[in-house]
This record gives sequence, C-alpha cells and structure tokens, in this order.
Amino acid sequence: MSGVDDRRRAAAHVFVGSEELGADGVIALSDDTQHHLSRVLRLRDGVVISVCDGAGRWRLATVVGERQAMRVEANGDIEIEPFPVAPLTLATAMPKGERLDWLVQKVTELGVDRLQLLDADHSVVRWKSSEVDKKLLRLKRIAESAAQQSRRTFLPEVLPPVQALEILEGAAVAEPGGRALTATDRMVAIGPEGGWSSKELAVARDRVTLGHNVLRTETAAVAAATLCVVADH
Repeated sequence: MSGVDDRRRAAAHVFVGSEELGADGVIALSDDTQHHLSRVLRLRDGVVISVCDGAGRWRLATVVGERQAMRVEANGDIEIEPFPVAPLTLATAMPKGERLDWLVQKVTELGVDRLQLLDADHSVVRWKSSEVDKKLLRLKRIAESAAQQSRRTFLPEVLPPVQALEILEGAAVAEPGGRALTATDRMVAIGPEGGWSSKELAVARDRVTLGHNVLRTETAAVAAATLCVVADH
C-alpha cells in the first residue's frame, strides 16, 4: 500500500497535534479520540490506523491493547502532502437548522478547502454576534469528523459569516443562465433561498449554472463542490 491507499484501507483516520504526530513510539490521543477508537469503533489489538495533523502530514500507526488499555504506536514514516496550489473556496449563505450541518459535512467530504459563510441581502438565517464563536466551533467539529471519515489530510477552514458584497467581486455566483463551471473557478458563491439581490449580482465576478432546476442552498453547495472537484481532476 502507498499514499492514499494506505489511508483508505486503514481501520480509522484520526487527527492529532503536529507535536504528537512526530513522536516516536506511542502517539498521544485526546480523550475524545481515545473513546472513539476504543468504545465507538471497538478497534482490536494489531489494527492499523492513520494519524494526521490536519495540515498535510500523516503516518500509519498500530493499535496496541484494547479498551482502557488501548494505545497507538507509530509504525511508519511521516508522509507529507502539499497544500493545493489553487485551493477551492465555497462561499455560501446559511440554510436553516440542521441543513447547515449537513452542508458542512458533505462539502468537507467532497474536498472543499475553505468554507466561507455569508450574510446575503435575502438571507433568512443570520447569527447574533454573541453566538458566532459557539456555532462556528460546532461546524468545525462537524468538518473534522467528516474529514476523518473521508481520510482527508487537510482540515478545511470554516470561516465566520461576512457580508456577501465583501467577497462577490472575486467569486463566481451560482445563478440560472450562467456559464458552465470550469477548473479555473476556485471561489463559487451560493445564495440564500430568496436568491441574490440585484446589487449582489451586479458586483459578482461571474455567473455559473448548476443545472436547470432550482436547488435548495445546501443542495446547490454540494452540486457546486462536486462540479468543481470533477473539473479539477
């Protein structure tokens, strides 16, 4: 096995700090990660997992012992993956309720490098300033879990909401009648269910289509991420 095949075939993929990853022998795990491996996944002695720092560095490790006595020992060299030369940014208005959680999970699995949340003119969901840190932490945890499941070596950035007009000059907005997405589109913006305002459309760098049908915000986000990833490969 080599490269991505090692991670795909490993029994689990977990994130640790850079210092922990570089340790010889036993790799220290957080309590939550230890619980996940021993109690949720119920990994057995001798099982191989991959361990990553979320910044492109990872290595294989072996589970030794079980349950409370479980530990993880490094059994391979540290591999390094370069950060994408042209990272993919998805900027999106926020859908209601758990639909935002689902959006974050799925675009992380697909490979979005940066997720920029937006307050658009027609947005229904807007966070109070007192809620931003708590809500953002929740989304980052969802992204980390999705990155573990999909064996990513880079954790995506999840950025707090900004006014859409601040970023649309550099983005291609999803809008009916636009052109097809290409590999050069590295920032795509998804509007709220009420659509973009005329002011927002006027400042957008370009317009791209996601098909003939009207999509929910979270569906449009997944469609855009998928088309961008496919175009890039």
